Amino acid sequence: MAKHWKFNLWRNTLTNYLRVLLRMVTGLVMFRLLYQHFSEEQFGYWSLLWSVFGMTVLLDFGMGSTAQRETAYCSAKEDWKTLSRLMSTMIWTFTLVGGVILLLCFLAKPFFLNVIHVSPENDASFTKAYWIFFGALAVSFPLGLFPEMLAGAQRLDLVNWTMIISYVINVALIYAGVTHGWSLETLVLVGVATSLGPNLVAVFVVRRLLPELRLKPSLYDFKSVKGVLSFSVIAYIITLTNIIITKTDQAVISAILGVAVVAVYQAGYKVAEVYSIGTQQMQRALSPTAAHLKAREDHTALNELLVKTARLTSLIAIPGYALAMAYLEPLICQVTGLQAIGLATYFVAQFLLLYTFSFLMTSSCSKQVLVMSGWERPLLKLSVTEALLNLGLSIVLAYKFGVVGVAVGTLVPGVLIGWFGIVPLTLKFMKIPLKTWTQEVYTSVLRPVGAAFVVLAAVVWLWPIGRQPSLISIFFRGVPVMVPVGIFAYRNRKILF
Repeated sequence: MAKHWKFNLWRNTLTNYLRVLLRMVTGLVMFRLLYQHFSEEQFGYWSLLWSVFGMTVLLDFGMGSTAQRETAYCSAKEDWKTLSRLMSTMIWTFTLVGGVILLLCFLAKPFFLNVIHVSPENDASFTKAYWIFFGALAVSFPLGLFPEMLAGAQRLDLVNWTMIISYVINVALIYAGVTHGWSLETLVLVGVATSLGPNLVAVFVVRRLLPELRLKPSLYDFKSVKGVLSFSVIAYIITLTNIIITKTDQAVISAILGVAVVAVYQAGYKVAEVYSIGTQQMQRALSPTAAHLKAREDHTALNELLVKTARLTSLIAIPGYALAMAYLEPLICQVTGLQAIGLATYFVAQFLLLYTFSFLMTSSCSKQVLVMSGWERPLLKLSVTEALLNLGLSIVLAYKFGVVGVAVGTLVPGVLIGWFGIVPLTLKFMKIPLKTWTQEVYTSVLRPVGAAFVVLAAVVWLWPIGRQPSLISIFFRGVPVMVPVGIFAYRNRKILF
């Protein structure tokens, strides 16, 4: 049993990293292609549409997390009748939601195009793109539940592989379209088709992996949803708090300091964002594993899951943070294209980087496990508290210290809630003292982390970096720093994996 959940966890984690890496590469290629191909108005419209697509997570109402958790619970217990009623109800409800969205888009279409001031020559093209995009958006609601079911069945790797294939197809077709002068609406059609592709594949894969599952309108039973509605609402609110913590700083800066100052913040934010992406892909695979273990009431395995993933996160995050700090200014310059950065950008980057590091050390693994193990209510209280403190402090400090104050407003609540809220909650869940957690998670990786620090100091001293280094030169300076970590991980793979 232990081997089974560990195998699924690391398989899902590996494909998460592959997917994110390819997404970053194809995203950069796509940005350059479309920026050069489109007019300013077309590029702005394209960006607006896809930002709307990203915000549809707010219309999920927590049902995606519920689908993932209940699939894990019911498949572990082989309770196919309950799962069939629940998923049939959710899918047909989301089909109705998609229909309502389409109706609202029909009513809003004249106002939408007028509000964004579309020029007459682009009106026909933008209108076609509008219907293609929002039609696909309506279809995506019920289909989006199928990848969540696959994740709940601990086959997130299959979702990742289909997404990887869709990225490759998407960038190839967009390149062909740009080369042959395809219209905006045709390129939008390519974008939404390749985005829906993984969901359509997930429909067939779910039917194959879970043959006992029945998805029929006749099984629609709203009473079955009532039992998990509280979890959906809590998961939804936690998602909202995450959005407040990560996305409202720009709004606060725009309202108080002016939209131009957002550029200063974004320049400092980018390194922390890349650091976060590079160290948090394992955490995406924790939720379905935790749900399966909770369904089997295997608390020993849940504790092992938390300790091992937190230990591995610490092993990667600590030297990664030291590297980012040591080469922070050249990293910002390379990511943004700036020749030099101001003090405000530097301190914003330092504070946001420290916030991300603190989150990794205290919350990144624990939150994923706790929310799937019946501890979502105390986690909700902490998440709401952090979001409110974040927003309030950011507003107050923005008036006093400018853009740097906004970054401090994110850092302080994150550190306080993480170390004095999430960590004690984790210890209570695991029923272990702080001393045991510290020894198992942090003390156990001191030697390789200490060796990495020594190597980093030697690299900085003996191999000084130029005035305008490339990302490749920074990367090669990071490789020897991570060697002690790699050696330790290989020699102690039994306690890490």
